[in-house]
Amino acid sequence: MNVMDSKHKPIVMLRCKVVIVGDPCVGKTALTQVFQSGGSTYPKNYLMTVGAEFCVKQVPIPDTNVVVELYIFDCAGQSIFNQLDSNSKYYDNASAVMVMYDISSLESLQTCGKWLMSVRQGQSTGPRMLGCLVGNKCEFRDGNIDSRADVGKEEAESIAKEVKLAYFETSAAHNINVDAPFKYIAEQFYQRYEDTVHKAEEMQRLI
Repeated sequence: MNVMDSKHKPIVMLRCKVVIVGDPCVGKTALTQVFQSGGSTYPKNYLMTVGAEFCVKQVPIPDTNVVVELYIFDCAGQSIFNQLDSNSKYYDNASAVMVMYDISSLESLQTCGKWLMSVRQGQSTGPRMLGCLVGNKCEFRDGNIDSRADVGKEEAESIAKEVKLAYFETSAAHNINVDAPFKYIAEQFYQRYEDTVHKAEEMQRLI
């Protein structure tokens, strides 16, 4: 953000609700906590999320006076509790979705379509929900002989393209690329806001 501009222009705050979904143990809570803390917090012990964990993080949009405030709902993934139904209340009015899988688990990628569908089903009419597919634990794709990656990057990118999502690979444990999917969502949300304002201005000129 340009400091001089920020002195003359008031900060514009946009609020974006983001839901994070995916199977248990793929790293949803870890990624969220590392992002919110700026890399200073990583959960050492696995605690099952029940319902949804909630946090807020502000993302300044570079070279603008706009800040996108992400309202992040980290939703539980335990199918044993029929989470697809119980999570639905957290999907209401969501502007963006982050679907996560574990790079070392092909099964967790195969269920991403189910999670995405459950979120999109609750979407009211309007523009398609923003979102991305995130492959966590990318440290397992480091080129080592003992690599534990079970999903090829091209395969995941192909699936993301098919369901119209951007694709990112992250490592919450090693703080690799953690900010990227969140910043992408914030910037896309800002761009949608700008497009809406532009269209409104164009319509105003025609009146």
